[in-house]
Amino acid sequence: MLMKIPEGTVILKEGEVNMDMYKIVSGSVEAYTGYGTEKESILGIIGKGQYFGEIGLLSQKPSIYTVVAYSDVAVMRITMNELDEYIRNNHHDIYEIMRKMAETMYNMKYSMDMVMDDMQKVKEDRSASQYKAFFAKQFAKYNVQRDFPASMYNSR
Repeated sequence: MLMKIPEGTVILKEGEVNMDMYKIVSGSVEAYTGYGTEKESILGIIGKGQYFGEIGLLSQKPSIYTVVAYSDVAVMRITMNELDEYIRNNHHDIYEIMRKMAETMYNMKYSMDMVMDDMQKVKEDRSASQYKAFFAKQFAKYNVQRDFPASMYNSR
């Protein structure tokens, strides 16, 4: 089912159970953790041809992030009841979802390695205030350089 969603609309909410997956047909969305709280952190901007909601749909667990329409967006909504047919008819898309999940796992490993390295540095140097949040800054820089063109940040 094709849905048109206006800019600023919350599409998925962290912590809520959602049994739908969405493919972006046009526009883009922002993914956050802690949306609307003092711990709010943007995870990234997701654009045309990409998916969100697949983790909740496949795991049947609450959403791990909030998704907000960054611009007016058109999405194809895929429900649990439609999933088998979607898989049969969209092999390439399913491959891309799996590839992105594998990349996410790799990024998590990269991030955890940086956390462990920082923890070791803190153990070695008790005055390690210079290391505070080092891994998070580096991880964010790594993802920005790889995934998002600079124009995405200058468009608002």
